[in-house]
Amino acid sequence: MEEALYSKYGFFNNEKVRSKKSGDFLTSPEVSEYFGKILNKWILKNNLDLNITEFGSGTGSLIEQIENKNKFAVELSSTARTELSQKNIQNASSLEELTFKNSDLVFGNEVLDNIPCSVAIHKDDKWQEKIISFDDGIFSYEFVEARKKIVEWIELNCIKANKNMDIEIQINIDIFLEKIINKLNPKYILFFDYGYEQKDRGKRKYRSLLRTYKDHHLSVDPILEPGNLDITYDINFSAVIRKLKTLGYESNLSLQREFLITNGFNEYFDELQNKLLFSEGIENLKINSELSGLKALIDSNGLGGFYCLEAKKI
Repeated sequence: MEEALYSKYGFFNNEKVRSKKSGDFLTSPEVSEYFGKILNKWILKNNLDLNITEFGSGTGSLIEQIENKNKFAVELSSTARTELSQKNIQNASSLEELTFKNSDLVFGNEVLDNIPCSVAIHKDDKWQEKIISFDDGIFSYEFVEARKKIVEWIELNCIKANKNMDIEIQINIDIFLEKIINKLNPKYILFFDYGYEQKDRGKRKYRSLLRTYKDHHLSVDPILEPGNLDITYDINFSAVIRKLKTLGYESNLSLQREFLITNGFNEYFDELQNKLLFSEGIENLKINSELSGLKALIDSNGLGGFYCLEAKKI
């Protein structure tokens, strides 16, 4: 997964900007600028000002809505960073490039699901790891005995064996969180993403929660077009919360729709509806489009069903 997404010829490491209408997928900030406006309200409400840092910023559709000059975008794509610079948004290609050591807030939208995971299954009364082999120009899957660290992660998160279920192993998310906290010591951490709580995993009808996207549609098995597909998976938020607790953070998990409604959604929606009453022509179409975008953000069957993980340093 790491090679397919982030190597020299990986999905995110070329000149194409993926998250836009002409790309491969859209996220909440591209659907509606009000996603960023509401996040900005939350930041102001919590008096966060020092080194506001977004990971996986893309071209800045979210961070540009943050009314704070002391903000930074971390983005791998050089093409996206060029657009960030054109918008006068300070940016870096990695955490290591940031020169400051403290931050009031670290946040990201749909960034955790692109942090490479391993896959394990319980087969023949033991944990096995799904790996990819390459022979005669063809990629294929094999199963080998799971590494010790894989089994330890499964046991730490109290995941029960189920022969009909793949387990996405999020060790790299744990490492990502450790690096962020060791480097930036943030007061708050905020992540939006799709996922589940461990107690609800059995309710998911799919054996695997790993999938691919291309041109705004679900795509083929990742080994069929390596480097040409977005590879993603549902986040086990129970595991993320457990890790954050060990790092000194208390967490609150809510649905994205709940976070948005709590922090100003209705105010923006009512304001637009009032404007609509006195608009006509192109302005009327524009406002209706904005209202549609806002509604999409809280749609329980879509973006509104995503999760918001808010963590505060204890």
